[in-house]
Amino acid sequence: MTLTELRYLLALHKKQHFAHAADVCHVTQSTLSAGIKHLEESLGVVLVERSRQFLRFTPIGETVVTHAQEIISRSDDLLALVKTNDPLQGELSLGIIYTIAPYLLPQLIMPWRSAASNAPLRLIEGFTHELLLKLNAGELDGAIIALPFAGTDDFTAWQLYREAFTAVVPAQHLLATKTQLNLSDIQSEPLLILGRGHCFRDHALAAFPDNKTHPWQALIEGSSLETLRAMVAGGMGISLLPELAAQQPWQGLISIPLAEPVPYRDVVLIARASHPRREVLRLLAQTVKGLTLNLSH
Repeated sequence: MTLTELRYLLALHKKQHFAHAADVCHVTQSTLSAGIKHLEESLGVVLVERSRQFLRFTPIGETVVTHAQEIISRSDDLLALVKTNDPLQGELSLGIIYTIAPYLLPQLIMPWRSAASNAPLRLIEGFTHELLLKLNAGELDGAIIALPFAGTDDFTAWQLYREAFTAVVPAQHLLATKTQLNLSDIQSEPLLILGRGHCFRDHALAAFPDNKTHPWQALIEGSSLETLRAMVAGGMGISLLPELAAQQPWQGLISIPLAEPVPYRDVVLIARASHPRREVLRLLAQTVKGLTLNLSH
């Protein structure tokens, strides 16, 4: 069993096609197929059922894939540690969730270039669960996500900032004249929320502890925070936004602070505990903390 064979297996699992997996690994299809066959012989199990019509990983094959991802991730960490003694040298792959990226990145890019000019960021947006999988697989060095979120206990986390939720209402709405809103004021209105998969959807719904006994008039879903703002401005309802997003001006809607206790989310940078470039990740966290974000918390 070799690391190369494990990489072949992971590529096949991701692509579900021998020719495509071979292209990713920059080998011929016969080389990849022979490598996986040798891996099966070494382990004494069938990992992949294959025929001309289908390809399917066996249950033990799925288990081996999970362990192979961890082995390759640790191997990559070791290689990165050996190749450079300077953690501030080399590209840093950073995942960031959709509800943070558009509002934090414009303020972060130039300060990061000044802080670590030899460690350019390669940015990947995604849902939190997707970024966690990429971190475990070694495809990302770190990720900026929002807590609470299940499954983050195995990662090292650096607290970046605490972000309050803010109500946004149409400019012509009766609530637009208020200087502060209670959650009960909002709960009597149609609520615009993100679609499933966005952690902020869960955070927003959790802000209303009695939502099961006092449901909204309607829940209307949008694909992004910018879509929600457009729908609010169009008079379709009201919404909750993270504070950084709510700070962005938008014609036709008003942002109104919420009364105490204000719901919030904690934004963190996470990475594998074994990651060899912890110094550069720590510097990234410090850089974000040093930004003037004008947050109320």
